Amino acid sequence: MQGWQVDIDDSMAKGGVHRWSAGVLLADVIVGLALLTSFYVVGASGDEQPAPYDMLMVAVTLLVVVLGLRLPRGLAWPALIWGLVMAGMGIGGLSAIYVDKANTATLVMGYLIVTFIFFTSYVYEDPRRRMLLIFWCYTAAACAAALAGIAGYFGLTPGMFVEWGRAKGTFNDPNVYGPFLVGPTLFLAYRLSVATRLRDLWMAVPTAVLVLGLFLSFSRGAWGSFVLSCVIFFILTAKTARSRTQIARLLGFAGFLTVMATVVVGVALSIPDVAALFTERFSLVQDYDVTSQGGRFEGQARAFEMALRHPLGIGPSQWAMINNLDTHNVYIHLLVAGGFLSGLSFVGFVLLTLWRGWSAAKQAGPAQGLLLVAYAALAAHFAEGFIIDIQNWRHFYLLMGIVWGGILATDAARAVQRRQPKRFAREIEVIPPPQAGFR
Repeated sequence: MQGWQVDIDDSMAKGGVHRWSAGVLLADVIVGLALLTSFYVVGASGDEQPAPYDMLMVAVTLLVVVLGLRLPRGLAWPALIWGLVMAGMGIGGLSAIYVDKANTATLVMGYLIVTFIFFTSYVYEDPRRRMLLIFWCYTAAACAAALAGIAGYFGLTPGMFVEWGRAKGTFNDPNVYGPFLVGPTLFLAYRLSVATRLRDLWMAVPTAVLVLGLFLSFSRGAWGSFVLSCVIFFILTAKTARSRTQIARLLGFAGFLTVMATVVVGVALSIPDVAALFTERFSLVQDYDVTSQGGRFEGQARAFEMALRHPLGIGPSQWAMINNLDTHNVYIHLLVAGGFLSGLSFVGFVLLTLWRGWSAAKQAGPAQGLLLVAYAALAAHFAEGFIIDIQNWRHFYLLMGIVWGGILATDAARAVQRRQPKRFAREIEVIPPPQAGFR
């Protein structure tokens, strides 16, 4: 047992029988390569060209379909809900003014939903091994993005990897770059918390890099998402701890992480330009949020009014063209784009995921800690969705796939556990009772 995680038989954690073959290993390699390239999404403003990650994901999806990827039975409900979201988008798109924009946005969302279904099924078949593969590759990509952002911010790559004086790494927007680093930072923190060897402390270095990269994004949403994900993670791990020693270990690590983050941020704030921008950004409300003409909150209110006037939606990517500004709220975005069908379906998916994920994350198993990390990061992203549009973030669908793969694998493990006592009882019944007078 490491940390507060309790191991059980691997076969009970799997949703299906893992088939070791050249094809399966090739799929793992392509998944790893896709995730390693997921940090690179730089493009011109409004550029809809696919990134290397997208091309590799299409390739691996086709490969595993040929190999006979198993779709978990429990995937029907989340897939159905996303189908309703897409149906709402399609209905709203019938009245779209900018048809090309609507078609492109619908195609992109459809592709991203396919990646969610893929990662759910992929994780389900071998939860712990594949979660580790995903998180390590995702973390390597995040470190590459963070190093680029840090280099750009401090002028090591003049004119590159920065925007508005904020690190953006290999992304188009600091507000996407920052949240991309949240999951990997929490993953490394978790790995450090269960480390049992002194040499494992090397992970403190990339953790510090990620914390610094996230800080220099000066994204209020990313900062809040990271703090909230840490709080959720610590609450869940405390609830699943099996002894006081594990609680003490958790509290000790929380203190260590706090000190490390404080040191990293403190060193950064010793630089006058960093301190000045931090003072400007460290506020719940900025001037552009509350401006009466074109402010974020005013725009959201007008988008909601538009949704009430058009309950079937106006089509994806239409409001940004009409308003010259996105909604900066994924819930309102889907409501105005796909009407009440898309908006309410997405809310239903969020609530279902939070409920089912919370239940699954409390179940002991070899993949429990990794599921806790993914669940905490995803829940924080759901919260961040109230202040930014997250429906096109690739890593958002990755996190959803990890969580739902873990949920369905946990369901399968429970089913196995429930069947075992019944099978044992049937075996007892077939043993003939002792005969009277038998010695």
